[in-house]
Amino acid sequence: MGKAVRTRRRAGARAAGALALAAGLAACSSPADTGSSGAAGGGADACAGQELPESVRIMNIRALTGPVSFAGLNAQKGIDLALAEIEADGLLEGTTIELDTRDSSTSPQEAASFASQAIADDSYVAILGPEASAQSTAVSPIAQSSGIPVVYVQSGSEGVLTGDFTYRLTPPAESYFDIVGPWLAEQGIGTASVLFNTGNPTLAELGQTTVPAVAQEQGIEILSSGGVDLTAQDFTTPASQIAGENPDAAFLMLQGPQYPVAITQLRQAGFQGDIIGMSAAGAGNLAPAGQTAAGTLWPANYAATQDAESTQEFVTAFGEANDGETPNNYAAEAYDAMWFLARGLAEAGCADRAALQQGLEAVAEEGFAGAQGEITFEDNDARVPGVLIQWDGAQEVVVPTPGA
Repeated sequence: MGKAVRTRRRAGARAAGALALAAGLAACSSPADTGSSGAAGGGADACAGQELPESVRIMNIRALTGPVSFAGLNAQKGIDLALAEIEADGLLEGTTIELDTRDSSTSPQEAASFASQAIADDSYVAILGPEASAQSTAVSPIAQSSGIPVVYVQSGSEGVLTGDFTYRLTPPAESYFDIVGPWLAEQGIGTASVLFNTGNPTLAELGQTTVPAVAQEQGIEILSSGGVDLTAQDFTTPASQIAGENPDAAFLMLQGPQYPVAITQLRQAGFQGDIIGMSAAGAGNLAPAGQTAAGTLWPANYAATQDAESTQEFVTAFGEANDGETPNNYAAEAYDAMWFLARGLAEAGCADRAALQQGLEAVAEEGFAGAQGEITFEDNDARVPGVLIQWDGAQEVVVPTPGA
């Protein structure tokens, strides 16, 4: 084996056991098997006379503390696994990735400061961007104008992808949400009410644009559409209104921790119809509601139980590295982001930032199989087929998409 993956942390601890997997993972099928054609790819011109050095540095900006640390900490586990696999696979032919991890918590200013430090230091070839849109929109303009590649997960707002140097490995929910349409038709849904979080741009877009479009396509009448505040935890008023309207289905476009409360209050108000959410309902967020939330369904970009071979390889490796833990979407997306950067480096053949951008462009054009399944790109934004997930009262299960 080559040199061990080196990481330097400013905050947070490495997930235990990831590096210990390197030898075992080398024998397994890996994401490098698809999507990268080697070191002489898209960055050949910018890399004239250069080659990959002994190590390359990547700034890793994660929310490891604060209210969104659940996303940052899970993402870090996916990154750690990817680093171990990349080293074991030999994709970079002896070059190791030195990850400099910084905790941005909830601060856009901190995130922008860390990005500026990476920009000013030529030893950093790229940035793994933060999860929160407010931080990402602070990072993207300076990264794009300075010509350093940034790869994001989550960060669903407008203004995150600002040009050729910015990529996102979390597919936007609206890009796969329409897979719920055939299921709605199969259930005979004719009327619906919509409740959405007005403080989250992604959720507001889903509630005001995406859901109505799906409803119109399926001939569903929207009886009402209303919003709640970003941090709302009392839904008794909208729940009573929806229950009074008695629609066949209620669409709830909310933040993860809001789901169990909203669903419980909706059922307490007497609503008995179907409940459709979005991917934030996953990652175990419905567990506090238990059987009360049974039957809740949502389209998602990833499920640990989906059939894709690359997904199941990831789930197995992740469990071995994390004491049997099942990886959620945050881990899967970050795993794919780290592999995407590594593939881009292999395509570039050197540590030049412009060459890496060309390498990432080549990988994006071809696509690859990752933790989320088959990944393609549209304007630097990842796309996946999507999967339907339903909470059965105790766990999340994949529901076959009608007609698929």
